[in-house]
Amino acid sequence: MKHSKYITHKAFSMLELVMVIVILGIVSSIGSSIIANVYENYLLQRATQRASLKTELAAQQIANLLTHRIPNTTIARNPNDWTDNIYIYDPTVPSDENHTAIEWIGEDYDSFSATAKPGWSGFCDVNASNQNKIITPASRLTKAFTTMHNLGLATTSYPAIFFRHNLYSKEGGVDVIYNALSDGINAACLGLVDNNRACISSVSQHNTSNRRLDFQWEGSTSKKVIAEHYKLAWTAYAIVPFHPHTNTVCAEGESPCDLKLLYNYQPWEGERLDNSLATISKATIITNVSVFKFAESGNTLRFKLCAQEDIGESYKITICKEKAIIR
Repeated sequence: MKHSKYITHKAFSMLELVMVIVILGIVSSIGSSIIANVYENYLLQRATQRASLKTELAAQQIANLLTHRIPNTTIARNPNDWTDNIYIYDPTVPSDENHTAIEWIGEDYDSFSATAKPGWSGFCDVNASNQNKIITPASRLTKAFTTMHNLGLATTSYPAIFFRHNLYSKEGGVDVIYNALSDGINAACLGLVDNNRACISSVSQHNTSNRRLDFQWEGSTSKKVIAEHYKLAWTAYAIVPFHPHTNTVCAEGESPCDLKLLYNYQPWEGERLDNSLATISKATIITNVSVFKFAESGNTLRFKLCAQEDIGESYKITICKEKAIIR
């Protein structure tokens, strides 16, 4: 009689299989949670880095532009009512929710620094100059005017001249500082807010001299107080909050907005934000801005800039930068 031989094999019991499955489930859930956290941290760090970088670059660009502002030409504007303007050093500016745009006339630093020798030297030979012409030693005005025209100044427009101490001579011989707005004593006289251009004059290069500027008299423009130092300006500038999806300014309290730089317009030629906005050149400085505040005290102008960056699922991160510009 033959006996059958049975071969036995060790195997997992059902209980052991269940335990293994449970343990694997726990491990996988922990692993997925770790991976999700790592990914969320990556998104947060990436958004933070991007927001910080773009805010810093924009803040530095704004600071560079404002560094070359002409004193007493900087004003805060209400972009929803261009006739509503106050001085940048008004004590209400830091807490103001209406005057969210800033405007100023900036010296033409581009043509001054574009070549090894400046296009305009900034020095005036007072003895050789008079109320019709300015003799400016060491200048290369052809280079300066070529640079201005390349940047956008129309060949039919002229840059403006500012003398040191910000003085001009009114009819009757009364010396008054340049003034962007009426302060109850002196009338606005730079053309920024109205047609009064009493204390600003445009100049052209003399056709036979690389060192001579000729005044372009406009009606009753007052005589200038000619001083040893001068600056040229070919454009006014403005930083204005615009709606992200349209070419219209942000409404009061609207956020976030895009900050745009407005340039290539000459108030001394009658071009102002209230009547030339559609034709003025614009460039976006930074998008998704939630805060843009500025104020001036003494010789220091400060501004705060906050920008947002999406991190997914309708969440945003906000980064703020502050700059102080000392003259």
